[in-house]
Amino acid sequence: MVTLSLSAWHGKNLPTVSGEAYRYELRVAGRSKEHLTLFAQGLPDGWIAAFCTDEVCMPMQARLTLPTDGHERLEFGLIQESTTKVRTMRITIRGSDGSTTRIVVRPQNQPHP
Repeated sequence: MVTLSLSAWHGKNLPTVSGEAYRYELRVAGRSKEHLTLFAQGLPDGWIAAFCTDEVCMPMQARLTLPTDGHERLEFGLIQESTTKVRTMRITIRGSDGSTTRIVVRPQNQPHP
């Protein structure tokens, strides 16, 4: 089974992520060359989740093939598209193999850069 973990994003922001996103680091660990689809669930109306690499952002879901070492690092972004205020979001990232990780987000006035 794949292991998923979320933490605060550190380092340079990837060029594929919106400047107005709440940013998190998503680490994926599994078998070499394993195929996996990740889904973001629990977002309120007016919000989009993005799974991003250096080359592409994939909205709401990501299809991955893990590299030879079995480890992948993505920038997971939460992007607000509406002006509706939300106090708390409980987001679940679920893998097609049954793996999950969860995060609780309490949006501030401005997303962290």
